[in-house]
Amino acid sequence: MPRSFALSVLVARCQQRSDLENSTHITTAEWNVLISEQYGDLFSVVASSGLRYFESRTTLTTTGVATVSVPIAHYATIRLDWLVNGTTTGERRELEELMSPEEPEWSGRTGSNARAFAISNALVYLYPTPPTGQAYELTYIPQPTTYDVSSTGAEMLDLVTPDGEAFLIYGVMVKALAKSETDVRLAMAEREAARLRLLEWATLRAFTQPRRRIVSEFDGGNGSGGWDPGNWSNR
Repeated sequence: MPRSFALSVLVARCQQRSDLENSTHITTAEWNVLISEQYGDLFSVVASSGLRYFESRTTLTTTGVATVSVPIAHYATIRLDWLVNGTTTGERRELEELMSPEEPEWSGRTGSNARAFAISNALVYLYPTPPTGQAYELTYIPQPTTYDVSSTGAEMLDLVTPDGEAFLIYGVMVKALAKSETDVRLAMAEREAARLRLLEWATLRAFTQPRRRIVSEFDGGNGSGGWDPGNWSNR
């Protein structure tokens, strides 16, 4: 389960660790900014390992054109599925993600549903263009939440593991002590040690969820399914 702490609790702990509890050199608002920055770094460490920890899902509904918008908070794509019967059943088909040189072959075509996609400039391009009202579910990693502005400090931050907790606190400590022109060497060493432990944990967890080659009759024309964008009859 998540290792969560309220923002106000983290502010207090970072102040205590930095020995700045009674200092007015850094305001509460700035402590929030420092924590938000360090949380973004923590988020990136976990997400870049390949671990499916911060995943989210959203349904995209087609409007008869080739594109739909990605979520505003989109950070990285995991996959895109066609929901065969809309959201009423669990049946789905994974779409193949196209490389840029493959897109021209698919462009300008329409079909009963999309079989492939590409993401560019905050838009999902669906190939062939599906009819209006179809549902596609995007599995993605969202942007990390920012905590720069907080009125109560009640927002909960998921620090993932005890090493994530140490990484955030020592990382904020480095920033705070640097502003106070205080020696940051110990804090930097502790931060980097925690970063390595967090990354190792996330990487080892990611090893148990490898991306294997999936072969099915719905495959996207790369050798196993046998269909191609120029022949819709074999769909």
